[in-house]
Amino acid sequence: MRRANLCVLLGLGVAVIAASAAADGIGGSQPLVCDLVEVSQCDPSAVCKDVTFAQIDLPPVFKVDFAASQVVSEDGQRASPIKSVETLPTVLIVHGHQEDRGWTMVIDRATGQLSATLADLHGAFVIAGACADAG
Repeated sequence: MRRANLCVLLGLGVAVIAASAAADGIGGSQPLVCDLVEVSQCDPSAVCKDVTFAQIDLPPVFKVDFAASQVVSEDGQRASPIKSVETLPTVLIVHGHQEDRGWTMVIDRATGQLSATLADLHGAFVIAGACADAG
């Protein structure tokens, strides 16, 4: 019985440490710089193919400016408003929409790993990348 209790306490301790590490990571208040590394384009039937960022005119580097509630291209020429940010224990979920397109980013608070989608009536883009504090 003591061994089982020790295992439960050890498990709880690891969970608390992991939650604490995430809380000390990306928090959703400081600006982020995100580098996109892979993108797939999917048609309305969910048939997807790999494409390049140049082929779809999507900047491979952008800034997430939480204070200004927008996502901005590296050169500052393109921006999209952030509509909501949900700060969960292990991830940030960032939502927005613009010109009949909706987008969502899920960012791992501990590692900065990014998964994102951008969708409209013509299909979607599925994107992988990573974010880090801009400062």
